[in-house]
Amino acid sequence: MKVRAKGRLLLPVGLLSALLLSTVYGQRDAQAQAPATQAAAGPAPCPGEPMPVQATGVYQPKPVPDITVNGQPGPGAIWQAGMRSYWHCHTGGQIMMLDEGVGRVQKRGERIRTLRRGDTEYAPPGVEHWHGAANDASAHYFQTSIGNTATWWMEEVGYDDYMGNDTGITSRNEYLRTGVRKKGDAATQPTKVPAAPKP
Repeated sequence: MKVRAKGRLLLPVGLLSALLLSTVYGQRDAQAQAPATQAAAGPAPCPGEPMPVQATGVYQPKPVPDITVNGQPGPGAIWQAGMRSYWHCHTGGQIMMLDEGVGRVQKRGERIRTLRRGDTEYAPPGVEHWHGAANDASAHYFQTSIGNTATWWMEEVGYDDYMGNDTGITSRNEYLRTGVRKKGDAATQPTKVPAAPKP
């Protein structure tokens, strides 16, 4: 039983390592052939802006001791229950694997996915996505951007997207129309219905 559990964890880690190495070496070769100014002057990968991490609650970086990279714990973050990033994309893509808890991820145009320990998610370069914790459990992710990358931030994830009732298209269109990034508590939290009075 322990061998099977270790295999579930080692297989995704092996696949992530192979993907990361092939991407890093591929980018290194491409960078050697093109001037750095061309990479910086390229078009925006999504309609956001480069800025510090945008998230509901407090973003808390926390290394993942179960994964080592060059002898050090892998990069990661812990998201408390209900917390999530805003919609964003990475110029080089992003790899995520859930180490503990229950996570949620979504790519623009798709429904949310629930992640459990060992589950992975890959957002290719320029793909709009978000990630965070379930509404009733925290989530500790191994998460890393690929290569020398920039992150472009868009709008806050609305309640319908977070709960799996939308694919992010409605909120994106609203963001593009209004430019409003923060949705506010009414859009991100469920409406509390008062309890019926007891007879």
